[in-house]
Order: sequence, then structure tokens, then C-alpha cells
Amino acid sequence: MIAVVADDLTGAAELGGIGLRYNLKVEICTQVNAQTKADLLIISTDSRSKNKEAAEKVTEKVFRELLLLKPELIYKKMDSVLRGHVLPEIQAQMRAMNFQRALLVPANPALGRTITNGIYYLHGVPIQETSFSQDPEFPLTSSRVVNILQSGDEVVQVQSYNQPLPEARILVGEVSSADDLKGWAQSLDTETALAGASGFFTALLESKGYLATETTVSSTLNPGKPALFVCGSTFAKSRALVKAVHVSGGPISYLPPELLLEPNISEAQVKLWADEIVFLIQTNNQAILAIDPDSTVNISVNAVTLRDIMAQAIQKVFKQIGLTELYLEGGSTAAAIFERLGFNQFYPQQELAPGVIRMQVAGLPNLHLTLKPGSYDWPPTVWNFN
Repeated sequence: MIAVVADDLTGAAELGGIGLRYNLKVEICTQVNAQTKADLLIISTDSRSKNKEAAEKVTEKVFRELLLLKPELIYKKMDSVLRGHVLPEIQAQMRAMNFQRALLVPANPALGRTITNGIYYLHGVPIQETSFSQDPEFPLTSSRVVNILQSGDEVVQVQSYNQPLPEARILVGEVSSADDLKGWAQSLDTETALAGASGFFTALLESKGYLATETTVSSTLNPGKPALFVCGSTFAKSRALVKAVHVSGGPISYLPPELLLEPNISEAQVKLWADEIVFLIQTNNQAILAIDPDSTVNISVNAVTLRDIMAQAIQKVFKQIGLTELYLEGGSTAAAIFERLGFNQFYPQQELAPGVIRMQVAGLPNLHLTLKPGSYDWPPTVWNFN
């Protein structure tokens, strides 16, 4: 068995999709399932949305529990652009595994994400000059990897795979090509804690002899209806996509700004919004729930509050209408919603595009969930509001 600890649900789903690609039986849980029959068990801790101390604690706990299952490979899935509590969680991983060295390879050239000479680039642009600088919880204010990790050179060493490995240190692997990922995967011993994004995980699978199917993503999708899209991403491209549907008169329900102004939101206020969403679904067979950046520009509100309001509304929607498809972007948003709905075990079924994964909820065979990171695109087979 292969075990993965992911700091958010979309990252867990992304690696679940890779598992499908490599013919693995995949299970995603929010807690360790000691009776799992999966080839690939992925635990989503939602630690990116927790404070540093809580993130460290849950990460170490889950690693210790997974080690009891004696997996052949255990991996820490981190955000590819290093958002979250990256160093504290890797240090927790090292404590649980009793290792003195860790290797973090976050870059993924297939997505235009590279690290060269200690600088992180997105499609050749320093990462701090991209939309990631506007992340509401972990804005990237530097492109230097050591600065992003809020560390010093004495703790973190950025290097290429063909340089000698130090005995005790957290290494960040420089990557500018798929060959670099392969080089890192083939240059490791059994005394190094492994962490990174989807590209490095894929290289590790291949280094262990796993073979991908010829068709890497599902070319067909027969989604059911009714369906609800939850779009809470701050990325400009995602917001523009939602706005285009709104301008064309599509079925969009924006979070009412007054809900953000009230210090104590009543059940009745949330229900009014949920009723509007249900009406749109009943009349259009699908709807989009989103946050309007124009109406909230002068309102100070944190991401946790936004997620909680959205989760409350969706919980009320589920009580009124039986959804067949639920589409979500952003792992923290998904985690808040699933906690409200009591969902904690998932089985990936289709990789609709890299990072866009359709899953079934344990015990609910008629409901499918499709997750993606906010910075990824919806494939045309999913986003159909013409």
C-alpha cells in the first residue's frame, strides 16, 4: 500500500486521480482507515486552513497512524507553490518517521511551475508577480524559495538532484524539466522523508515500476442533474469565467454582501440565500454559487467566515433538494462543506483533467463530487453554461 498525507482536499483528490491513472484502487479519507483495502490511501488533514500548531499536531498524528500500516511508500502532499504550513508539517513528518533529512519537490514543469537558482517561476514569471500574490490566506510576497518557506539557508537547502545530499537538512529540489523530477525520484534512499506536489509523486510511482494506462484522463463524462457549482476562488481567470455566465443571464447566486456585514448571522438569513440557490437549480437544473468580488471589495472579511457561510447555505440546499453532482474548487472550501454534510470518505472514479477529479461519497452512490484547485481550469465537459 502507498500512503499519502495531503494538507487539503483538492490536493488529495489530485493525487487520487493520478492513482487511477496508474491503475491503483484509491480511497480518500479525513481520518486513517486501518481496515482499508486500497492500494493508495490518501488522508486529507485540511491542515492548510488550521493554525500552525494545529497543523503540526494533526500531521504528526496521522503520520504515526499510517506508519503502523507499514506502507511501501509514504508521501506528504504539499501545495505546489508552497502555500500553507509547509516547514512545520515537514518537520512533524520527520519527527514521526524519526528521519534527519527530508526532500521537498514542489515544482511541476507540466503546469509551468519550476524552481531554478532558488527562484520559483510560473510559466517563466517570478511567482510573486502572479495571482498567487493575492491569495487571501498565504499571499506570496517573494519568489525566493527560502523566503516563501519563511526559513533561512541553515534550515533549508535548495539544490539540484546531481549535487551531494547533506546528512541532515530539509532539501528543496530544483526542477525545470520532467527529467529533473525523474532524477530526484531515482536518487533517494530509504532514510529521507518525501514531500512535494503531483509531479514528484508521479515520478516516484514510475521509479517504483508502476505503469500508467494509455488514456491518462477520462474523455467522456455523463453528468447527472441537478448540479451545483461552488466557485470561491480568488484567481482572476476563475472569477472571469463566473462573471461571463452572470453577464449572459446564467443561473448564478452570489453570496449576499449583507451576510458579511452582520456580526451574528441568523439561520433565517442563510436560508433565504439557500432558497434562492434551490430556485435556480429547480428552474435550470444547475446553478453556480459564488462570491462577487465587486460587491465585497470594501468589506473586510476573513476566508474562514466566507467558507463557513457557504457551507451553511449548501447544507440547507441539501436538505431541500437531492443533488446528483456537486462541483467544488478549493480544498478548504470543500472541507468546510463536507464537515457540515458529514462526508469523510471518498472513492475517486474519473480524472476529467489533471487535478480535476470526480469522486463518489461513501454510502451515497447517487451523489458525485468533482474537485479542483482554484488555480486549475474546469474542462469543457464540466463547465457547460452556453
